Amino acid sequence: MLEQAGAVFLEGEGVRRREEKIVQIVKGEDANLRVHDDIYHTLKRRGGEVLCAGVTELDESAGKKFALLKRHIERLQEAGITERILLREGDTNLVAPREWYRWIKADYFGRSPFQIYGDKIALKDLANNQILIIRHPLFAQSQTAAFNALWDIARPVDIGAPGDD
Repeated sequence: MLEQAGAVFLEGEGVRRREEKIVQIVKGEDANLRVHDDIYHTLKRRGGEVLCAGVTELDESAGKKFALLKRHIERLQEAGITERILLREGDTNLVAPREWYRWIKADYFGRSPFQIYGDKIALKDLANNQILIIRHPLFAQSQTAAFNALWDIARPVDIGAPGDD
């Protein structure tokens, strides 16, 4: 029980707190799904938002992956978690509510999607099925400020999304 809470028992009579990993690499075909689970479990108790940039949303032709993404978004909504998503200007594949999206110019659209949630940043290399997660409050705050600058200059998406009336 104490070990699960982060206690490390030293030889003799000492106890110290286990150092948390600052960097974690998630690899494999299911890497993105595991990060979705980490997002949910990181934010489910306190709520909050996920900041996403450089993503290209899936459409129904993606089959199972699309269904899993829809379920992820539903689970976030049920937990009171929202997202702000920066899409490449003109991308019309909206899976989440329209107000979660803004369009940015293609020049500002990176090739490596990232997400910021809680005190974590997930940098994604989806072509190679690996995601680097950095857990560091200062880094997350700095990247949130940069994301907010992009969000402020981005244009609201002017098409509907599923469920918009």
